[in-house]
Amino acid sequence: MIKDRLTLLRARMNERGIDALILPTSDFHDTEYVSEHFSARKHFSGFTGSAGTLVVEKDRAALWTDGRYFIQAARELEGSGIELMKMGNPGVPTITEYLLETLKPGHTLGFDGRCISRSAYEGYKKAMDSIGVKMETEYDLAGEAWPDRPALPATETFHYDEKYAGRSIEDKLADVRKEMKKAGAAHHITGKIDEIAWLFNLRAHDIPSFPVALSYARIDEDGGVLYIDDSRLDPVSRKLIEEAGISIAPYDAVYEDAKTLEGPVLLQKDLINSRIAGNVKDPLYGLDPIVLLKAVKNPVEVEGFYEAHRRDAAAVIQFWHWLEDQLAAGNTVTEISAADQLQKFRSMQDEYIEDSFTTISAYGANAAMAHYHPDAENPVVIEPRGLYLVDSGGHYLPGTTDITRTFVVGDLTDEEIRGFTLVLMGHINLAKAVFMEGCNGQNLDLFAREPLWKIGKDFNHGTGHGVGALLSVHEGPNGFRWKIVPERHDNGPLIPGMVTSDEPGLYEEGKFGIRHENLLVTVPAFESEAGRFLKHDVLTLVPFDVRGLDLSLMSDDQIEWLNDYHKRVYETIAPRLNESDAAFLYEKTRPVSRQA
Repeated sequence: MIKDRLTLLRARMNERGIDALILPTSDFHDTEYVSEHFSARKHFSGFTGSAGTLVVEKDRAALWTDGRYFIQAARELEGSGIELMKMGNPGVPTITEYLLETLKPGHTLGFDGRCISRSAYEGYKKAMDSIGVKMETEYDLAGEAWPDRPALPATETFHYDEKYAGRSIEDKLADVRKEMKKAGAAHHITGKIDEIAWLFNLRAHDIPSFPVALSYARIDEDGGVLYIDDSRLDPVSRKLIEEAGISIAPYDAVYEDAKTLEGPVLLQKDLINSRIAGNVKDPLYGLDPIVLLKAVKNPVEVEGFYEAHRRDAAAVIQFWHWLEDQLAAGNTVTEISAADQLQKFRSMQDEYIEDSFTTISAYGANAAMAHYHPDAENPVVIEPRGLYLVDSGGHYLPGTTDITRTFVVGDLTDEEIRGFTLVLMGHINLAKAVFMEGCNGQNLDLFAREPLWKIGKDFNHGTGHGVGALLSVHEGPNGFRWKIVPERHDNGPLIPGMVTSDEPGLYEEGKFGIRHENLLVTVPAFESEAGRFLKHDVLTLVPFDVRGLDLSLMSDDQIEWLNDYHKRVYETIAPRLNESDAAFLYEKTRPVSRQA
């Protein structure tokens, strides 16, 4: 099937005179998770991960993805003829290096300019100019070669009330304009749909697990435009947006409008698509001010996160109790049925909207694939031995959750116990860190990796990512990782009000996978003559499965942190549970000690 699709694509490339075609994962808005309309990379490669770029030439093709997906991509690309490029590994060329090796003077490189950022466009252009290769960015070749392509989504919007958002549209616009003025900009254009959703307190259901609407926005010194299909706007949102001095224009009108703007237009080169940027007469490249404004949650949003996590904890604890009862009774539980049951418990909570991403439900060796998703047609049974990993989350009106727990479902090997313990030690180290104001996640990442690095182990993904408020479960500019990955936009300083995940892991291919994840909110710690210090408060309130621990490896401080955390979990969540689930929680939060 994939080979047939590639044949159709190559035929269109030949008709258009394209020698190499780049198909990224992204849509017109630099979105991590995309609607089916924009899943061209998946359609033509068969790779279903959330990150990757496909390059197709006349006689070969290759796919680049990161360490989260190496195992999965190898399986899904098998038999397709597409070569897997493991990004960041020694000897693996970048996309540009690969193209420079294969393209010749007079050849043409093609991609849809709406799906590539301005910074990426300039990088490719500089490289292609150096060898006399032309670039063609006006064609949507994927669409031309995809006869049954799904339509663009067009769900109705809904207003995100100030009792959840914490601030009005007018207040947010005033903050953006203040930053525009500092930068010397007359206009600011953004195509980031989570920014637009935040700015206009606007939500929709265009993308599963990402409650936003496809749109663009222009903010002027006085006024602005929201580019969206007008028929989609709910009456409340339309009224409030227009009262804020923002007019409504058709979705695609931004491209022609961009040509007409006088005065500097503030654009972030790596967040705006290349076609919009190319149409602006006077671009002013700098930082998109909405990124940071959105990431630093206001007090209402922070309290919303706390409440969302209290509700989510009740659901996850109910699920854990159900899982243990089912396995103890000898009933068949599969990765699929378990994920479905977890979603059912979440859906019973007040103001639940949807899951915040597709649940990773992975038993045994399947958990060694960090972003594994179960096969509904061939469900894997959870057996009474080893480890079962569940990475899941929920969108609630008050906020968004993301939690991973690795459950003990039977006897463990010594290797599993050691790995389980070391990963939790790193998780605790990061959660309890105190740090100077101005630190970013790169400064703190060693806290999480140090127990693994001491024995020559590591995990091939970031330690944490920012989380939006009923927006994307992955957002910048905050994150935890030891090396900078520019396209992740997550190396900004940590600021009180930011929400970030803490999720170290360990993955042994063919054996097991372990990850322990909580969400943290950055808060003030104290001040001294040295300056201002910050720390994190834990939002997630679900016990860790202490049956997987070797307490002899843990420090007194780590054990104390764990017991204090479990005490807080019980005191906060038990009142929200029925008697049976509360009794279960009591057992799971009993203090542990080396003498026990």
